[in-house]
Order: sequence, then structure tokens, then C-alpha cells
Amino acid sequence: MSLLVFWFYKFVLVPFAWIVLQLLRPFISGKLREMIEDKNHSFYKMTHPGTEKLIPLHRPLWIHAASGEIEYARPVIREFKKAHPDIPVIVTYSSPSAKKILESMHDIDMWAALPWDFDISIASFIEKWNPRALLFSRTDVWPVLARVAKKKRLTTGLFSATFADNSSRLKGFSRFVTKYAMNQLDEIHCVTEEDRRNLYNLGIKTKIEVSGDTRFDQVFHRLENPKQLKNELMPSTDDFVFIAGSTWPEDEEVLVQALSKIKRDNLKMIIAPHETTAAHLEKLEKQFSDAGLPYVLYSKSTHWPLGSILLVDKVGILAELYTWADIAFIGGSFKKQVHSVMEALAAGLPVMVGPHHQNNREALFYQKKNFSSGMIVQVVHNSEDVMVLIDRMRKKSFAFPHIKEEIRSEIGKNKNSTQRVLSSFF
Repeated sequence: MSLLVFWFYKFVLVPFAWIVLQLLRPFISGKLREMIEDKNHSFYKMTHPGTEKLIPLHRPLWIHAASGEIEYARPVIREFKKAHPDIPVIVTYSSPSAKKILESMHDIDMWAALPWDFDISIASFIEKWNPRALLFSRTDVWPVLARVAKKKRLTTGLFSATFADNSSRLKGFSRFVTKYAMNQLDEIHCVTEEDRRNLYNLGIKTKIEVSGDTRFDQVFHRLENPKQLKNELMPSTDDFVFIAGSTWPEDEEVLVQALSKIKRDNLKMIIAPHETTAAHLEKLEKQFSDAGLPYVLYSKSTHWPLGSILLVDKVGILAELYTWADIAFIGGSFKKQVHSVMEALAAGLPVMVGPHHQNNREALFYQKKNFSSGMIVQVVHNSEDVMVLIDRMRKKSFAFPHIKEEIRSEIGKNKNSTQRVLSSFF
């Protein structure tokens, strides 16, 4: 059945989708238009100009990361380059959203749009760049790509793979496409035993290992190599600090209600919105003023008074700010889906999330883990829940050095998945 579905995918579904996208291309804009154009023109960019002819001679490692999946690939690339500095690394993406991240990564040698999932496009890419291996980051294993790579005798693998019980890739038509694609690979490295079980139940014959989640290694690397924060704003050890990271308006409405009613005598608060546009920051400042909440802007302040909010109007420092705090709320969870809880957990913080967190495996998993602080991750449904949880944690402030160390120790068990993955292939 999987083979029949693959033929349908290859000869009907993909060509049909390609024709439709080409016909619609003049009438669409944004990321979708950019994706079509990038694939049509085989877009690629060299990190080091003038090395185009050298890359195929040294047989690069090829990593495919659809978009945000590049965060799972970062530690793999970093550790691979440490061990094999003379072997180039090329990265392909599906969504143009990845371009900004790839532009900043200096340990890759070339990045490019993934070709259309046609035999001729994939074969041409492989012949041009002559890779020695192809590793997929987390998801996005394209069936034709996997089949052509196998025929070309490339070593292929998938790492940080997740296949939860509710995964759409295990249901309906998708399950047959998934089964076919996975069986083209040489190895699959899953995050948990649940993932391996679900793949075996699907009928996957490829070698499957449980190696953990490489993004944890990226998070720990970031904490060990922090960006500089403003020292003059650093809270004292006597302050109890609540941080809300990557918040959206739906989260902020709940948080402002909670923080306006809570006692703030020894409390400092940080709100780091996901979007730091001028319009959004002005709206937030008005909300604070209307609720009687004092605040200061991170970029403009040299003093952060007790009982006030530090409004973060700078991007890229959230991971470091978590190290200033005692308890965190993770944004998106009153909107549609929660952002990553990894950074806050790795910093040793008890975490609260709103009702929309089913998309995040760590948010679900660590609700089942009880320590001195209670559950490492706790769910809040309204402003009252936020108030109660902050007050409960403040009463345990004397124990927070122990609580943080306990959480860091637990999260530290997720380290070194990158080494486990690389040792299987190289």
C-alpha cells in the first residue's frame, strides 16, 4: 500500500501541486511566493565567496532543516565542524523564514532552497554538490528526496525525530507517505521511546535509536555562552523575579490583570513580548498605565525599581533573561500554541503555561515531574491562577537555590544527544 501511495504522490500529487503553484505565482506574495521563486531558480548562497568549486571536491555533509528545525541542527553542525573542520556543511530549507537564521550561521559553508521533490531536481542537486551524507532535522523527510538519495548511495538519517500518538503523519493518507519515506533512510534517531514505538507500529524497518533531542544541547550551549545583559539592571538575590517570555496580546491581557492585583513589595517582573514593534510596545505601555503598573524599558533604563515591570524592547536576549528569574510564564499558551519551554527549564525555573500547550512535548512531559517546587510545569487557565502560583512560589523563595539546582539537574539529563547522533554516522 505504501508503494502505491508513493507512486500516486510522485506522479500525481507533486506534479499537480507544482502546476497549481506555478499558475498562482503571479497572483500571490509573501513567503509562499518567495519559496516558489527560490525553488524555481535553485537559489543558494555561499558563506565564503569563491568556495563554490571546492565544496563538491570535499564532499560536504548535507543537512535539511525545513525552517525552525534549524535550531535542532545547530548543535549537530557545530560539533561536526569541531570534529571535521575540513569537511564543508551545506544546509537546505523549505521555508524562506529560515534565511535570517542561516544568514547568521558562520559554521555552514552554503545554504540553499530545497529543490522541488522531483527525481531530476534532486539528482541534479546531488550531482552538483556531491554530498557524502544527508541528515534530516526533526521532520520534513520528502519521499522522492529520500528515495533518490538512497539510489545515489548517500548515507541518510533523521535526528531529533518526534512521532507522538496524535501526530498527523501517523494517520490517514500521510501514514503511508511517512512509512515509505522513513523506510528509505539508513537510521532514525528519535527523541523518546514513544516515538520509536509508534514508528515500529507503523511498520518501519529502518534502524531506530532513541537519542534524545539535540535542541537541548543548543539551549545549554547558549546558557554556557551567554550574551551580555545590562549589569545595572541585574536584580539582587533578595528580589523575587517573575518573567513572561515570548508573549502575545492574548497572554498579556491575562498577565496584566494578574500583576495589577498581586502584592509587588519584593517582586520584580519581566515581560518580553514576542513582537517588539513600536505599535505593540506602545499598546503594552498603555495597558500597564491603565492598570496602574509601573514599568521601565530595557533599552532606556539604568534602574529597575521593585514592584515594576521591565519591558524588554530588544530581541535575542530572552534565554539570558531567564537566568535572572525565579519563575517563568511561556507565551503563546493563551493564544494558539505555546513557545518552547526549554530555555526556562534549562535555567532552572518552574514554568507556567496557559491552556494551549499541547503542541509542546516538554510542556506535557514535565507536568508529570514533581520536585520541591511541585510540578516543574504547571498549567494556568486565567489571571487568578497566575496570581495564586506566583504567591505560592514566593512563599518558597528561601528554597529557590535548591529548587533551581534540582530542575537544572533534571533537565541536564537531556544533554549529549548530539554526540549520540553523530557517533552513529561518522
